[in-house]
Amino acid sequence: MSDVTAQAPLANVRVRFAPSPTGWLHVGGARTAYFNWLFARKHGGTFVLRIEDTDVARSTGESERGVIQDLRWLDLVADEGPGVGGDYGPYRQSERLAIYAQHARELTTKHAAYPCFCTDEDLEARRAEALAAGRPPQYDGRCGRLDAAESAARMAAGARASIRFRVQDRAWALHDRVRGDVTFPAGMVGDFVILRSSALPTYNFACVVDDHLMRISHVIRAEEHLANTPRQLMLYDAFGWSAPEFAHVALILNRDRTKMSKRAGEAAVAVGDWRRAGYMSAALLAYLALLGFHTGDDREVLTRDELIAAFTPDRLGSSGSVFDAAKLKWMNEQHLHAASGEQIAAWLAAGPGELPADAAPDADWQAEVARLLAPVAPESGRKLLELVRGNVSTLAELPGELSALVTPPTQMEDEAQAALVAPGAAEMLVLLADALGALAEWSGEGFKSTLQHLGKQQGLKGKSLFMPVRAALTGRTHGPELPLIAEILSREGCITRLRDAAKR
Repeated sequence: MSDVTAQAPLANVRVRFAPSPTGWLHVGGARTAYFNWLFARKHGGTFVLRIEDTDVARSTGESERGVIQDLRWLDLVADEGPGVGGDYGPYRQSERLAIYAQHARELTTKHAAYPCFCTDEDLEARRAEALAAGRPPQYDGRCGRLDAAESAARMAAGARASIRFRVQDRAWALHDRVRGDVTFPAGMVGDFVILRSSALPTYNFACVVDDHLMRISHVIRAEEHLANTPRQLMLYDAFGWSAPEFAHVALILNRDRTKMSKRAGEAAVAVGDWRRAGYMSAALLAYLALLGFHTGDDREVLTRDELIAAFTPDRLGSSGSVFDAAKLKWMNEQHLHAASGEQIAAWLAAGPGELPADAAPDADWQAEVARLLAPVAPESGRKLLELVRGNVSTLAELPGELSALVTPPTQMEDEAQAALVAPGAAEMLVLLADALGALAEWSGEGFKSTLQHLGKQQGLKGKSLFMPVRAALTGRTHGPELPLIAEILSREGCITRLRDAAKR
């Protein structure tokens, strides 16, 4: 094993999440960010956000804002990064170009890198020739064989040149915290560009320089970056730097076990899509964490503190996990059904947020819930949310449940309509309204006792007693317990709905 891969972890744990702002935040990216955040929190370390925006053609400020907003919604706030600051900034790669140029010159001075004057057309022609001849389509190293005087003369004459790293003919080894010992044999990689002729760095070069200067101790990232690792190990070695520890996490997969991507018939891939659909950030993260991470026991619903305690890269699986939208919905239900009205109100306040136009269809459930609860006192609003939480799977379903309680039913379910026209139903509703009006003190228990007493008087019980009452109060035949509904609706609200239903 190369000595650059056998370093002990640094004393201070520092991890990073380094998205490219070229679109929305993918759920796989959110999971990677969460794994890094968990590891930092477990060890009292630092979670760094770095924006890798050197793809000038595709990077946008809107995407950067969207990614940061999604991370805030997920409550994965960086300790260092854009808008936060820190001792190792700037934290946007576009603001670090002078740093990359300086380090490229250092490698050139050491003869570990050299100017390359080959044009894109030259490179493509040679690549085609190599493929046709059955050779690996690697750079043939011709500019690396130019003498220093000729290279200097071309540069002085204004020739455009990229900077290429000179690859040694040797194998490289890595001990990965997920995949164990990995060997990269000699000849896998040809001399590669580290600085383009435009002065923009390539991914592998900028990544190594930034990770070293930002003192990153552990790199937890998707397995698709494993192929980049030999180039990065070469660069660490050339600079004489110690490499961080690596953990390459298996991908999240579609149902057919292909890489999760945005296509018809598959689950949404953007964090923003799940926000718009009324999912809670805690539920989404709890589900994503269990895609590839083994807690060591049979628990499926863990709090954030429990995940921090359990997390270690050594428990990350090396095979991909299929994203199951039904399981995520179940996870969302578990969080929602156990939440207090105050917690649900906080989730509602967070809402779907501002999202890219193509992230998902517009969602109006947040505004609709606010409209329905506007006439209600805050404490009553929280009670209403607790009352209906057991009947919904997402926050987006709340308006349908709340409307039945907050506003008199204007439409009836077919079963509810049938219950109201059953023999004797209308008369029973009028009698109940009269009895409720005579109650000395209003309460859910008082409503329950009155209804049971009336049932005995009229010889009614079970569905024949309760179904018409529920239909009259909510327009439905299923829902929260009637005493709870009555307490929320108030005496006047119950009497009005009972009499209106009887008239129908």
